[in-house]
Amino acid sequence: MRALAESTPSKPAEKQAPKKTRIVFIDIGRAVGALLVFYSHIAHEWVETKGEHAPYISFLEALTSNPMHMAKQGIGEVAVPFFFLVSGFVVTPIALRQGIRRFSANRLIRVYVPIVFVVLLTTVVILVHLHPPSTGQPQTLNPLTVLTNSLLVNYLIVPQVVLIPVAWSMIVEVLFYLVLLAVLPLLRRSVWLTIAVELTFVFVVLMSARQFSASYFLFAVNVSYLAIPLIGQIIWAATAKKIPLWAGGIFIGTAWALYVLGDVINVGRIDSSYNLSLAFAVLCFLLGMFAEPKLRQRRGWTALSERSYSIYLLHSLVAFVLLDLMRPAIPLPIALVLAIAAVFGVVELSYRYVERPSHTLARRLSHGSQPKPEPIPVSAEITIELPPVPPRPRPRPPRAAPPKPQPRPNATEETAIMRPVRRVAQGRHAAPRHHAYQADQK
Repeated sequence: MRALAESTPSKPAEKQAPKKTRIVFIDIGRAVGALLVFYSHIAHEWVETKGEHAPYISFLEALTSNPMHMAKQGIGEVAVPFFFLVSGFVVTPIALRQGIRRFSANRLIRVYVPIVFVVLLTTVVILVHLHPPSTGQPQTLNPLTVLTNSLLVNYLIVPQVVLIPVAWSMIVEVLFYLVLLAVLPLLRRSVWLTIAVELTFVFVVLMSARQFSASYFLFAVNVSYLAIPLIGQIIWAATAKKIPLWAGGIFIGTAWALYVLGDVINVGRIDSSYNLSLAFAVLCFLLGMFAEPKLRQRRGWTALSERSYSIYLLHSLVAFVLLDLMRPAIPLPIALVLAIAAVFGVVELSYRYVERPSHTLARRLSHGSQPKPEPIPVSAEITIELPPVPPRPRPRPPRAAPPKPQPRPNATEETAIMRPVRRVAQGRHAAPRHHAYQADQK
C-alpha cells in the first residue's frame, strides 16, 4: 500500500504570480500622463501656433481635447493633476518614515538635479541663438535669471523670467514639500488635525491673494494648486485607516471647494477646464486603485514611468528646437517622427547620466548605512522605498499518508487464516516451522 502511494504522482503546485515591487497603476498613470503632455504641447504650442496643416492632429483633437472642453491646452492637461495626486498619496508616508532631515535631502536632490541640468541646456540653446519654448515673456539671460530658474523661485518673483515653461508644476511640488515638512511633527500625532491645518492655510492664502504685493499674488497662484496633492494625501489617510472614511469624504469635498474657489476668484486660471481636468484625474486615480490587484508589472510602462520626469522636462525643449530647424525643408510628418525620436534619445541620456545617479545619491543620503532597498517609483520625482524581501521557500510535494493499522483478528478469523498454512505444512516442501506447528497440533 505504501509503495503504491509513493508511486502515485502528487498534484503539481499552483504557479504563483510574480510578486510586484511597484505600484502598477501609478506607473501606468505616469507613463500615459507624460506622453499626453508631450502630445498636447506638440499639437497646441507648436503645430497650432505655427499654423501648420496636420489633419491627423486635428482628428485626434476632435476625439480628445474638444469633447473634454480642453481645446486651449489639450488633453494633456489631465496629467498634471494626476501627478499632483500621486505626490500627495506617496510622499506623505515617505516623509513620515524618513523624517525631516532625510526627507529634505531626498527631495532636494531628486527635484533639483534634473532641473539644473535642463536650465543649463536651455541656456546653451539660447546662447547659440536657437529658440527654446517660451511663455511669451522675455527670456533674459544672466547669472541671476539662471540661478532663480534653477531654484524655481522665478515663479514667485516679479518680473518673471521663465526659461523652462513646464517647470511651473515643480514649484507647486516644492511648496507641498515645504508645507509637509512644517506640519510633520503634528502629522505624527494627529493626521486629521494636520489635514485641517493644511486646508486652512490654503484658504487663508487664497483669501488674501490680492491684499499684498504682486509677488505674493504669484505665491497665492501656486498655493491654489496645493488642494490637489492634499486630495492625494487625504486618499492615503483614508485608505491607510489614519482617518475615518466619512472624515476623508468631508476633507476631499473641502479641498475640491478650495480648488474651485481659485477658479472663482480668478487666481491664475487660463480657461474653465481646470475643474473638469481635476475631476477626470481623480476618477482615473480611484479607478487605478481599484484595479491595482488585477494589474501586472510590465517592463514597458515601468521604463516609461521611470523616465517620465525627464520626458516632462525635456520634450518641448528638444522637439521645438528641432522642428524649427527642420521646417519647412522637411515635410511635417517626417519632421515630427525625427523630433520625437530625438526627444527619446535625449531623455535616455538624461535618465542614465543625470536622473538615475541623482536617485542613487538621494537614496544613500536618506538611508545612510542601511541595506539598499527596492525602489518603487510613483511619480515624476518620487519613489517608495521598501526593505528587501526574503525569498520564499519552495513548496514541498505532499507526502503519502502512512498505511492505516489493521485490527487484530479474533479467534474465528485466526482459525480461517491458519487453514491454508496447515495445508501447506502437510505438503512435500513445507518449511520447518510449519512442521513444528503440525506436530504441536497432533
